[in-house]
Amino acid sequence: MTPPTPDGDRLAQTGVSAGRDVIGTQHTHHHQGPTSPTALFAAPPPPPRFTGRTRELTALVHRLDPRRDSQAVVVSALAGMGGIGKTALAAHAAATAAEHDWFCAHLWIDLHGYTPHTPPVTAEAALDTLLRALGTRPDDIPLGLQERAAAYRSALQELSRTDPHARPVLVVADNARDPAQVRPLLPGPGGHRLVATARTGLAELAGAHHLDLDVLAEPDALALLAAELSTHTPDDPRSHDEAGLERLARCCGHLPLALEVTAAHLKRSPHLAPGRLVQRLESASSLLRELSDRDRAVRTVFDTSLATLETTQARVFLLLGSAPGPSTSTAAVAVLTGLEFEEAAEVLEELATARLLTRPAPDRWAMHDLAADYARNHPDPPADREPALTRLLDAYTDTVDAADDHLRALPGQGVPDAFDDRQEAMAWLDEEHATLIEAVRTAQATGHTRAAVHLPLNLARYLEHRRRFTEWEQISRIAQEVAHASGDTQNEAAAWNSLGLALRETRRFDEAIDAHTHARTLHQDIGDTHGQAMAWTNLGTALRQVRRFDDAINAHTHARTLHQEVGDTHREASAWNNLGTALQEVRRFDEAIDAHTHALSYYQDIGDPHSEAGAWNNLGLALRQVRRFDAAINAYTHARNTFQHTGDTHREATAWNNLGVVLPTCAASRKPSTPTPTPAPSTKKPATPTAKPTPGTTSAAPS
Repeated sequence: MTPPTPDGDRLAQTGVSAGRDVIGTQHTHHHQGPTSPTALFAAPPPPPRFTGRTRELTALVHRLDPRRDSQAVVVSALAGMGGIGKTALAAHAAATAAEHDWFCAHLWIDLHGYTPHTPPVTAEAALDTLLRALGTRPDDIPLGLQERAAAYRSALQELSRTDPHARPVLVVADNARDPAQVRPLLPGPGGHRLVATARTGLAELAGAHHLDLDVLAEPDALALLAAELSTHTPDDPRSHDEAGLERLARCCGHLPLALEVTAAHLKRSPHLAPGRLVQRLESASSLLRELSDRDRAVRTVFDTSLATLETTQARVFLLLGSAPGPSTSTAAVAVLTGLEFEEAAEVLEELATARLLTRPAPDRWAMHDLAADYARNHPDPPADREPALTRLLDAYTDTVDAADDHLRALPGQGVPDAFDDRQEAMAWLDEEHATLIEAVRTAQATGHTRAAVHLPLNLARYLEHRRRFTEWEQISRIAQEVAHASGDTQNEAAAWNSLGLALRETRRFDEAIDAHTHARTLHQDIGDTHGQAMAWTNLGTALRQVRRFDDAINAHTHARTLHQEVGDTHREASAWNNLGTALQEVRRFDEAIDAHTHALSYYQDIGDPHSEAGAWNNLGLALRQVRRFDAAINAYTHARNTFQHTGDTHREATAWNNLGVVLPTCAASRKPSTPTPTPAPSTKKPATPTAKPTPGTTSAAPS
């Protein structure tokens, strides 16, 4: 055996066997507390200017308050499109919590769900980061997901246990792509709080409180721009340019990121007026190309969202950018994309979950203006975008044509089966009208002649009924221009006629006369007696409005004669009615009564109650002038009841007004012949009643 030899403070032994008890000193190492650097207060500072989120911030802070429930785990999920301000809201909530000293640590991790050129952080990697932030030595971090999640929850509990006030921990998981990244980060019991931000709703997180963020309201968007300018340069006069900043805010769609980028443009160019910047943005081929600064680009928000979509979802999103109008129905999307209805609905729901679409009403879908700009101007559009849009415009044109047939149909007349009845057709038009108006403009811009001409002509009756005269005028001008450019004289004449009717409703009578004269001349040129007769009718009505009564009588007489020649009893009745009104203006009341009686008889034979009501009203006016008050009251009462039955509240009010004119001339006890609920008394002083005629039936286009 070799004797031991000294070797520093150790004994060198050879050939010696030892059991549990060894010669010398045994050292056992116990790790007490963190041995690695910590990042317990990692929440970033909130943006210095935080505008328009008072309600959301209050709700989130209320949820974070550990005094509400000291043991329950509370999860808050903030959702919204990219650039909406989710991270800013979370940072402000964390800062508010820090002011109250509610938590012993504020952990923050960016999950990079939508960071350009950066893959999303996996749950395992996120737990590794959080454990390191909590002071766990890298060698002590387990490898498996479940093991790491357990170690993370234990570390949170230990941190809270060792805090002098036993405070819980706040964890913020920012920029998540899906619930799988967030679910393993849920803390255990102890009153801890987790805030997760994502473009999707994270609906799969059971028990989470969900808070959806929308774009800023206009006053808040304006305040954000003004604050950016005044903070940068306190005496910047542009911060008080309310009109210019409002236009700029609308151009940005009230999206916080876009507002910040445009504010940066203004700050870099101190002499650039907000209105001038708006002009630049509006004249750009793509708005998004202009909405970028040195380190931020709004386009990137949509690039990163698009990259997460499946092929069909991406195609539908990019096609929807070309769909006209503020919103699109599921049925229209199915037509646009060529998908079955249910398949289209499923894709749309996924796009809404990704916050690329909103749902303003059941079965309707909308895009933020900047998202639509992105989709329209994407460098790699779907190959079938043009035929898809053509297919949609064709469908709108056909459906509006069918709806117009229902609006114009007389009792017993055959109508398309696209709608069950007139009410359903009217309801569809009410729902789609803003989209249809925009479809006309889209058709003109894309060269879809049929839609650009026929949509306006077939929307005229609806727009007249809903008293949307400005839109009626605008789209009638488009129809006239497109029909003229394409050499379609028949429909150009119809468009002039429709335009004249819209101008007359806005009391621009000289312009209306000019329009109807154009229509009459064009109809004469192509030998269209039917169209010529309608133009004479509408011209006569406009002439009467400028008190050219003899010319009006002549025009209505021409119209009556031409309608008789072609055997159009319905429009002959309209000509009789309008002739009677013109005759009243020159006090030829007996002839007027005869004319209105002819019109009334025709309308009754045809079965057109709405026009019959107009004839009753006008007959009442003529009867009153010859002091046949009982007969006038009877006529007005028929008019009132029939307008009420057909749902024309505007003309029903006219009939009520005319009754109010004639009743004082009779005995005070006399009532209208047919009882009808009387409107509630007004607290306002009544205006002096004036008898009003009801115009005869007019038409914007040949039926």
